[in-house]
Amino acid sequence: MLGITSLIRSTEEDEAKGAAATVNIPLEKSLFKNTNVDDVINARKIEKESLREESQKKKEQDKLQREKDKLVKQERKEKEKKRTQKGERKR
Repeated sequence: MLGITSLIRSTEEDEAKGAAATVNIPLEKSLFKNTNVDDVINARKIEKESLREESQKKKEQDKLQREKDKLVKQERKEKEKKRTQKGERKR
């Protein structure tokens, strides 16, 4: 009977050591790696870059539109000025 008890104790100790060993394994040396984490990180990075690019494009388009609007406003002003000058000449 004494042998069986010591055998059970040694098995329990081995299991406890094995469980502790799996907890202390660093991620780099682990057999299993959560590849989903990498996919999620890469997807977020790609999304962030695309949003940044879209924002930059919109910013450039807005700048061009403001320049066009400014030119149109200036041309309208010049046309109005010419029209009023013609009207004053006729008087």
